[in-house]
Amino acid sequence: MSRSISIPETLDLSAFRRPIAGAPARVEAAIARGVQAGPDVPFAGVSRLLEPGGDGLTDGVVRNSDGMLVVSCLTDLPGNSPSMWDWWFGWHGISSERYRLWHPEDHVWSGVSEDRRGVADLRERYVGLDSHVDERIASPEVLKLTISFRRPASFGLDQAAVDRVGTAICARVGFRGTPINTGRLIHLIRRTDHGSEMLSRFWLGDLELAMPLVGMALSPLLNTRQRRLRLLPDQTGLNLLRHCAMEMNHLASILPSLHQRFGSP
Repeated sequence: MSRSISIPETLDLSAFRRPIAGAPARVEAAIARGVQAGPDVPFAGVSRLLEPGGDGLTDGVVRNSDGMLVVSCLTDLPGNSPSMWDWWFGWHGISSERYRLWHPEDHVWSGVSEDRRGVADLRERYVGLDSHVDERIASPEVLKLTISFRRPASFGLDQAAVDRVGTAICARVGFRGTPINTGRLIHLIRRTDHGSEMLSRFWLGDLELAMPLVGMALSPLLNTRQRRLRLLPDQTGLNLLRHCAMEMNHLASILPSLHQRFGSP
C-alpha cells in the first residue's frame, strides 16, 4: 500500500463552504425505478462515450447479465471548462478541507500518495496518483477507499479523441489496505455551448488483483456472477448514483469561482 500525504490547509476556503442540495428530481426518479436488468453496459464498449450522443445513457443503474453493477450519471456543468476539472482532480486530494468542499456531508478525509503541487501539467498532477479517501456513499457507513488514477488510453479511450471533446478522468477503485480493485470509473467532461457536461460511469464488480501475473490467473475466479451478486446488492449502485449526482452538481456550482481564486494560469 502506498503511503498517504495529507497536508494541513493554509488557504481560506470559507467562501466555498456551502450546504449541499439533494440530487436532481430526474436522478431521484431513476433511483425510484430501481436497478434495471439490462440491456448490458459492457466496459468493452466504453469508446461509445466519445460519440456525439455518447452511449445513450443518462441516469440509472443496470445489473449486467454477468452480475456487474453499472451506474450512469449525467451532470450539466454551466460555466465549467474541462480544464477546470483536470485542475480540481490535481488540487483537492492533498487536503481534507478541500475534499470536503466537494460533498460537505459525505466526505470525511483525504490524502494522496505523492505531493505533485509543483507539476506544471494539470493532468500529470493526478494521473498515476493514488487518492486515499474516507467517505460515505449516501449511507451512514464510512468507507476507506483508494482511487488510482489511470490514463484514458489504458481504459480504451483514444487520447486524441478525448482531447477533441474535453477531458476524461479514469480510475480504478478499491478498499484501502486490500490488494483488490473492485471497480472502474470514468468521468468524461465534454464541452458544450454553455460550458460542459459530465458523463459519469462506474463499473462495480470488475475485480482486479493488484499483482499482475497472479491477478491474471485468478481473474476468472474473482469475476463470477455469484460473487458479484453477493458483494454488490442493488442498493450499493443506487446509493452511488445519488452520491455522484449530489457531489458533481454541488462542485459544478462553485468550481468556476474556486478555480478563479486558486487555479493555475
